[in-house]
Amino acid sequence: MSASAAPIPLDQFAQVLIELEVPQLHEESSRLELSIYHLERSNVTLAEYPDDEDCKEAIQYNVGVIEQQKQRVGLIRLELGRRGVNLEHAGSSDIAAPTATAATSGSEAQSGEASAGGGSQQPPAAPENESTTNGHVAEEEAGIYL
Repeated sequence: MSASAAPIPLDQFAQVLIELEVPQLHEESSRLELSIYHLERSNVTLAEYPDDEDCKEAIQYNVGVIEQQKQRVGLIRLELGRRGVNLEHAGSSDIAAPTATAATSGSEAQSGEASAGGGSQQPPAAPENESTTNGHVAEEEAGIYL
């Protein structure tokens, strides 16, 4: 992770979504949901070391990134809904659209994750048109990174 890599503000992210095709919106949502899954799994592992200050800091950082990514998934869902795409089969229901104050906040977390394994959670299901390997969505080299 580069120290200079920072996600674009939510208002700019929402504007970029307007220009994307529906399959690209689904791909970005899947990418974000998979990242959220890995961050949450990392936090479970890091929580096994409650006295380690580095682990505490990593958990706090991951929590901020998770919230930011959930807001982005919410924006994608809003855009898909605006286009009339049925969201009945869409991923987890705990990912909500961002609040107005979150969309204008200047202190957004950077996109990234602490590395740690473990946990027994399952990753989000891959859309029917994406291939999976060992339960993980196959990543393509050419992706959209917002």
